[in-house]
Amino acid sequence: MRTIKSYKTLTIFFLFLIGVVNYLDRSALSIANTTIQKDLAISPMQMGVMLSAFSIAYAFSQLPLGALIDKLGSKLALGGSLVVWSVAQAAFGLFSSYGHLVGLRVLLGIGEAPVFPSAAKALSEWFDTQERGTATGWVWSSTCIGPCLAPPLLTVFMVHLGWRGMFILTGVMGLVLALCWFKFYKSKAQYMAETGRAEPVPVQQVKAAKVRWTSLFRDRNTWGAFLGFMGVIYMIWLNLTWLPGYFEREHGLDLYRTAWVVSLAYLFGALGTIVAGKCCDRLVARGMRVLASRKLMVILGLLGGALFTLIVAFTTNVVACVILLCLTMFFINISSATAWMIVNTIVPSERVASFGSIQNFGGYLAGSIAPILTGFSVQQSGSFSSAFVISAVVAACSAFAYFALLKEPQAPEAPLATLAPA
Repeated sequence: MRTIKSYKTLTIFFLFLIGVVNYLDRSALSIANTTIQKDLAISPMQMGVMLSAFSIAYAFSQLPLGALIDKLGSKLALGGSLVVWSVAQAAFGLFSSYGHLVGLRVLLGIGEAPVFPSAAKALSEWFDTQERGTATGWVWSSTCIGPCLAPPLLTVFMVHLGWRGMFILTGVMGLVLALCWFKFYKSKAQYMAETGRAEPVPVQQVKAAKVRWTSLFRDRNTWGAFLGFMGVIYMIWLNLTWLPGYFEREHGLDLYRTAWVVSLAYLFGALGTIVAGKCCDRLVARGMRVLASRKLMVILGLLGGALFTLIVAFTTNVVACVILLCLTMFFINISSATAWMIVNTIVPSERVASFGSIQNFGGYLAGSIAPILTGFSVQQSGSFSSAFVISAVVAACSAFAYFALLKEPQAPEAPLATLAPA
């Protein structure tokens, strides 16, 4: 029988791997973009619709799936999610009809929607408040490691297997991971029951179970997380979708050099998530209140990201821009990881997925706007300067939302558990 410590390690390991595979799968279409257009005679506009189908489905699936995750539990919800999106990913390599491919991208978005709310819920179950920061930092580093690995790894798959084989292989990888998750992962409640050490359910959690999902919208912390996360995802998606184009257009870098620069930026982003977790736990150990530590780090991350993005807007030296954008990714991913620490600080584990889904919905609404607004800005101005300024302003506004709306819980880990049913 594994110890609690070994199950905590296993939880971080599995969630990290799932996060990496998640980002590999969502990146595959971008890598195979040009090849698929030529092979299937798909126009750029049709490819744009196909690319957007994922993000739209992902965003609008958040709200209904959040409550379902809390009802099913992290093991079943995350495992089921992994099966659904892996089947969609593998099936993408088997079809040629444009309608079928768009439908599979929608299914991929729906399938991936529960991943991070479920991960936050699993961490809230296994880790005490004082140690969740470090665990969250390691898990959320997968959101940078995945995009960092995607270009070289998926390109190798595509060169040797073709774009269809690439999709099938990555889908099979997800299904194998799902089997391992179901076989080896246990929720803390399941582990405690099997070892005869079932814990008493706190009064706050009993009350939380009776609170309707709609009650979350009556708390100012929900809106603080919703509006604050908009700036986080806006900046992340601007960089995710336009960073290669920026270096090619503004600095004349070829694809090879651009790939290395973007990978370096994502490594700095991964470092930011880990630093965020360590700093939050260290601040709590030194006596700072849990939410205050998260609030400080998420605001510092957003302001740091805004500052370095603003400087990039008026910098022409390519080396300086690389350094500044690496620092931007470092700080904005501090905010990204910390935002998810806020989720399992404000609400009890029974409501983490619901709250996290609301936050994610707000973030990806902004994220879906970022590439479009950036493209329009570049087209109108002829450079990325105005796009970077807009991004910095959005990040600063989100920092203010966190500052003004987040408040300390009235009771430890259960501020929303005391709300009356809607």
